[in-house]
Formats: sequence, structure tokens, C-alpha cells
Amino acid sequence: MTHMLITNARILTMDDNLPGAEAVLTSGERIVFTGSTEETLKAARGRFGEDIEAAGVTLMNAKGKTLIPGFNDDHVHLLAAGDFHSSPNLAVISCEQVIPFLKAHYTNAKPGELLSGSGWDYTTCRMPHKDILDRSFPENPVVLFQYSGHGAWVNSLVLKQLKITRSTPDPEGGMIIRDESGEPTGILRETAAVPLQIMRQKKMNFDGATRRRLLDQALKLFRENGITSVQDNTWVPITVSEYKRYRRRGNLSLRISCWSLGIMPALAAWMDVTPFPGAMVRRGPRKYFLDGTFSTKTAWLMEPYSGGEGDHSGGMNAGMAAISQRRLEAIIAETALRRRQTAFHAIGDRAVHELVTAAAREAERRPRIRNLRLRIEHAQLVSREDLPLIRELGMVMSVQPAALVSPEKDRALLGEERARQAYPYRSILDAGIPLAFGSDIPGESTVNPLRIIENTVNRDSPERITAVEAIRAYTMGSAYAEFMEKEKGSITPGKLADMTLLSDDPSAVPADRIHDIKVLMTITGGKVVYKSEGPW
Repeated sequence: MTHMLITNARILTMDDNLPGAEAVLTSGERIVFTGSTEETLKAARGRFGEDIEAAGVTLMNAKGKTLIPGFNDDHVHLLAAGDFHSSPNLAVISCEQVIPFLKAHYTNAKPGELLSGSGWDYTTCRMPHKDILDRSFPENPVVLFQYSGHGAWVNSLVLKQLKITRSTPDPEGGMIIRDESGEPTGILRETAAVPLQIMRQKKMNFDGATRRRLLDQALKLFRENGITSVQDNTWVPITVSEYKRYRRRGNLSLRISCWSLGIMPALAAWMDVTPFPGAMVRRGPRKYFLDGTFSTKTAWLMEPYSGGEGDHSGGMNAGMAAISQRRLEAIIAETALRRRQTAFHAIGDRAVHELVTAAAREAERRPRIRNLRLRIEHAQLVSREDLPLIRELGMVMSVQPAALVSPEKDRALLGEERARQAYPYRSILDAGIPLAFGSDIPGESTVNPLRIIENTVNRDSPERITAVEAIRAYTMGSAYAEFMEKEKGSITPGKLADMTLLSDDPSAVPADRIHDIKVLMTITGGKVVYKSEGPW
């Protein structure tokens, strides 16, 4: 069993009963004391004897650096995060630049070999079309995921493999984008791209060497960013088994909550019955999609999007529902009946409103639904009139402020007024609604919590929040979202010793310099899993 005494720290405990702490004592994977350096040294000697080093206690002088609870990312795609950082990243390049980029990456591609990449977006690649890919890759299937993961740009070979022609109808909850003549352009959105997502899941999950390589890359990425817990869109049982294998071998550097996906009922049922012992790998909620994303103009809005350039769709597009109202009501009824926490992807204000309305109707029949902490994932545009009901229903707003990185994109898609109303974190907190933070990596471009916190603090908007509020959302808020607030989320005696040491206090530096703060150390369960190089 390991024991650790950290002294002379500036500790943001996220526990209102423990302000001004500067030292913490851990034993095994738990925190046993938090207080002043003098008080904590006294507690350590009382527990281990006068010579605490001889008793096996590791002493660490934090030299005035800032200690906070470990970051808990409330929404990730763990293996895909590893894949994102190892496959061609098409962010911030034009449609034409995609071709030499792919050629440079796939220098030895054989005819028939799949060429894939991700990260492109309409802001720089305004008119993606299958013809651009066909001209350079006539003998290779090409699948390029839009950065959100809710759309894909493919060539004619892939359309042929999917048996998509001009006469193919749009699937329910999806779009096959077509040109003026009705010919598919090679852009598939939402459920139309699901077969490609399944293909990617198989590629990541079902080859053991690939799965472990991606997991190793993702774990490294998270621990270097001070993240000690993630809530993962796992979906696939074999991935859960890999997480458990890493845990047994002592190679798992963070805690993982494993989500299932409602549109994969057989796999979701497996997740419901498989055992999840311990606090390292846990069963998470079941997830359903109610709409799409802003960037693909599939998030379901009350009013149409602004502009129509770059998407081949035109018209008065207000996004789309991913499922029918009847299906939504059935899901919520089953949620209440089985007492199962459920997470709903809902980005647009119409999607959020329909969810809240359906949940309120169910609450009249089964009031216990208020205790299930239904999660609204993303919630990027929310009617202020829905906030009181969201609070009354005990729902959690699980948001990912990495999306705030491109306000000019939101203005182009939503118009000036709605863009100002988007990401309403101040309104959510003022309404008394639990708020949890995360990244949605790789659906958004950064996993760095400090950069994400800066996004929420350094906003030219009445919806900005303070650094302490943002840290609380990234720690206690995320723990609450997964029913783990009694186990983690604050530096409180009795809780898990998951902590992150920072070079500076995010609440004490200028708002536009928070991203410069360095993660010096990441501690999971009382063990140092990451330590930065060089002196501090």
C-alpha cells in the first residue's frame, strides 16, 4: 500500500467545508486528511509514527503549486481519441489540400485499400464532393469523417459499396446529400453514415494489436492532461474486456465509466448484465441520439439555420430529429421503469425541448424518474424557458465547452442573436441545474481541460462563468453526473485520491492565459501516473 503526504500546496479542494487547505495525506487509494501543512503533518505522525518516511510515506513538497481534484471528462470516445491522434487529421485544410495530404500519408496504398481520415469541416472545406476524391483515388475506397463524427465525405467506390444511388431514399434520422440533379454528392450525415461508423468501430476494436495501441495512446493523452476519470462512449463489449484486462495488470491510469448505445440493443443488453467490480471500470448510462450537430446542420432547432452555402442542401433547414416522438417517449418510459440512467445527445433547442417535455410527461406517471439524473449531452442551444423544468426533473447538463473554440462558426450557422444565446453555462448554474464538463474528444479538437476552462472564462458573453465554477464542473459536476460525487470530485477525506498538480492557479491568472498552465503531476488512486519533466 502506498502512502503520500503533499505539503505546501495551494489546494482548491472543491469542498466548501475545507477552504484554504495546503496539504493532503493519502493512504492506499484514499485521502485520509486535508488541512494546513502543520495539521496534516501532525495527522501523518499520529497515523504512521514520528518518522513517517521510515514508515513508507512518500513526502512531496508542492512548493506553492496548485493542487485540484483530478479532472473528470464527462464525455469522450476513448479509442477514437487514440485513433484521432494517429490517423490523418484533416483539420484546417481546404478540400483541394485533402488530396496531397492523403497521398503523403498513404504512399504505398494498394488498389482496394481503404483510405481514411477525419477532422475536415465546412469552414475550410466548403464544397466537399465525391468527384474530388474520385479523380485522385479511382481504385481506393475513401472515407473522411467530418470533425464531429456526424458526417462523412466518401468517393464513388464507397457509395457503390453501400449501394447508394440517386434512387436511394434518405434513412430515418439521416441525410444523403444530393446535387441539383438528385445525384449523391458523397456527403452522408447522421444515420446515413452509421455503416461507416460501424466499420470504424470494427477496425478499432476487433484487432487486438490495434485496440491496445489506440488505448495506450489515449491513456497517455489523458494522464498528461491531468485527467483521472473519463466517461466513455464505449459501446462494444470487447473494449470493456480490454479495459478490465488493463486494470488487472495495473496498466489503467484512469477510471472509466463505460456507456452503451441504444441503437445497438444486443450489445447494450450485454453491458447491462456484465459485472463491473471496483471503481476503475464501471457501468455507465445508455445513450441515445435525439439530433445531430451544428456543423452538419443536423442539430434540431426551433428556427432554421442561417445561410446555406457549403452544404449542398439550401432551403429552410432547421435540422432533424434522429428518432420519432413515439420512440423517444418509449425510451423514457423504459428508463423510468428499469431505473436506468440514460444520456441523450441533444444539441439543438428543439431537441432539448422535446426531451424535457417528454420527461415531464413521464414524471407525472413515474415520479422516480427525477432521481435518475437524466443527462442532456452537449445542450449547446437551450431555450431559457426550459431551464426551470430541467431543474425540477433532476436532469444534468453534461456539456463540452471545447465547442466554444469557434464563435465565428456559430455566428455563421445560427446568426448573431442565437450565437450569443448558445452554450448557456451561466444561465444553467443560475437556474440551479447540475453542470458537468468534458471534451467530446475527438468530436471536438482538444482534450486539454485548461484550454477548455479558458473557453468558458474568457468569453465575451454574459454566459461566461468563473474559473472556480469551471473547475467545479470538471470535477464535482462530472462526478455527480455519474453518481460518484461521494467517491471523487473533491479533495475530501474518505474520497479517492485522484488529484492533479498544476503550475498555477486557474482562478488567479489572467483569463486569457489559463491555457499556459502546465500539468505537473497526475495522481490516480494515490499513485503518480504522470509527472512532467524538468524542475518546477
